[in-house]
Amino acid sequence: MPPRSPNISVADLSPEEATKQLLGISPEDLRAVALQCYRSAASAGPLQPKGSDGTLAWIFGTEALRQQMLPKSWKLADPSNQPRVVSPDEKHAVTVACGDADTGNPYGKPLTRNKRGNRTTRSVHYNVMQADLFPVERKSHQVFTEDALAEQTLWILLFHVDVENRTVHYELSRPINIGENGKVDDWNPRFIMPPLSLDAADLTGPETGPDIDIPVTPKL
Repeated sequence: MPPRSPNISVADLSPEEATKQLLGISPEDLRAVALQCYRSAASAGPLQPKGSDGTLAWIFGTEALRQQMLPKSWKLADPSNQPRVVSPDEKHAVTVACGDADTGNPYGKPLTRNKRGNRTTRSVHYNVMQADLFPVERKSHQVFTEDALAEQTLWILLFHVDVENRTVHYELSRPINIGENGKVDDWNPRFIMPPLSLDAADLTGPETGPDIDIPVTPKL
């Protein structure tokens, strides 16, 4: 991909192009995850515990994200048991979370469905420290203070599955605040993707991503 003009900021790009330029994540990658989130949520049965739809979508959506990104040299990470993928330059991390009905609505203010833990709180604090970097040129994202080298800018792939209308709303957004209820309630920037309709004629492709070999060290 040719380098982006130094005179163009992230704010000048479409959400699809911004995620490619900033993170190296394509619309097809995100769409594959959203599709798996729908399939998993829709598979929840009436005898399963309440909330199983969101839990299943999170589990298999996380798996789908890793299937898409590991072949692109992203790495697995689970700090404080929060499943992430980390960019090849180790400056960005992405995790998957279920959002509310405002997810994907540019006029809404989406919340994460569940309370977030200490790991997200720490990352949000770091994101706020880096707030002056957005929107910026890509090269500026490589500038970090020495104290911050162990942290990454956290992005959340937020999704909301509307099973009744066979639609998934999703966005890749940077959390910058956690409310008193423990949920993320503010984001900047928000890269909102077009809703994925399961009735679309071009909805094709495999249910899973490419095969990935993950080395496992045997326990002695």
